[in-house]
Amino acid sequence: MIRRTLLLAALAIAAACVAQDEPTTILRHEGFVAFHAEAGDDVRLAVESFQRGPQYGTLMAVTIIDSQSNAVLRQTVPLNEAAVVRYVAQTSGLHVARVQMGWNTGTIEVLDRPWALVAWTRVPVNICGSMRPQYFFVPEHLEKISLTLSASVTNEGALVQIHDPDGNLVYEEEGDFDAETRIDIEAPPATRGKAWSLTVAPPADAGLNLDDVKLYLGQGLPAYLAEKAEWLEEFVTGDQYQPDMIDRVVEVPGGASIPRGESITLTWEMTELPQGQVYALRLSANDVDYVNEVPVSINGGETFYVPMTGNATTETFTIHIAADQLVIGENTLVFTQNPAGGSNAVWVRDVQVLIGERIREFRGW
Repeated sequence: MIRRTLLLAALAIAAACVAQDEPTTILRHEGFVAFHAEAGDDVRLAVESFQRGPQYGTLMAVTIIDSQSNAVLRQTVPLNEAAVVRYVAQTSGLHVARVQMGWNTGTIEVLDRPWALVAWTRVPVNICGSMRPQYFFVPEHLEKISLTLSASVTNEGALVQIHDPDGNLVYEEEGDFDAETRIDIEAPPATRGKAWSLTVAPPADAGLNLDDVKLYLGQGLPAYLAEKAEWLEEFVTGDQYQPDMIDRVVEVPGGASIPRGESITLTWEMTELPQGQVYALRLSANDVDYVNEVPVSINGGETFYVPMTGNATTETFTIHIAADQLVIGENTLVFTQNPAGGSNAVWVRDVQVLIGERIREFRGW
């Protein structure tokens, strides 16, 4: 009955997205759904396609990407039809289903196991008119959380509510969200290591309606939204979600703007190199526009690269390094701006060497 109601609404309303009294999560453009499978598992995904208007003829396409990053199945779904996509896993681990709809809309869910929408800056969730309440996980080390949301079309907006693990309303805002809006919230210690909830609902303002909304979770949050809190456990295990255990921080003096085609050299002293520890380089960078723009070497060793920040954007990265890249005594760190991609300058600063039992690597989104 729900599917019949949705189908009739999609056919009757060409200029607006599908919505219903009992919300489901209706996606637009494309979306990514994550799930775990063991080799040999028979996985079933329920999908449904809705044509937004007669001028949009793009069929829904579902692609399964396995745990080895291989696209192993692709199936199309006719407009205004439902289907069950079946996939027998060939590998074990995290899989992703990519659903593409163009300007049309659709739904997707995994029928026989926990699943989650992927919600990060390069792969945001794009909803259209309706979204079920979602849960996300806040790691124990995060003192502040953030998410970004936009409803860029005029007269479109949303009511956004965020609840902590005890059900307390910690954020509520109704607005048009015409520009990308970052929501920052303090996470007291008692609320960490647990699931929080997010609701995106129709606004009460008669001048606004819930239609196209893009959203993604901020740095440090596992980029998964699940319809059940208990499902998150499938996606948030591992050292990357545990707090750092850093025993020593060595400051590397200097850091500056690096003009086009030039280099800077930073030097510092290491008085000891403890064995059996994790080593990392932490630094802030700005305006790194392509993957090979800023090559780096430690003590003249093998070259690696500062991750991309994006144009005029600042990001702080933590990059694992090997202990044998360092020496007791004076060490050198050389950053070079590679102009081959057309960029003119970058800057690097706040450089540190970290030593500890557990250090989470962060190379960006």
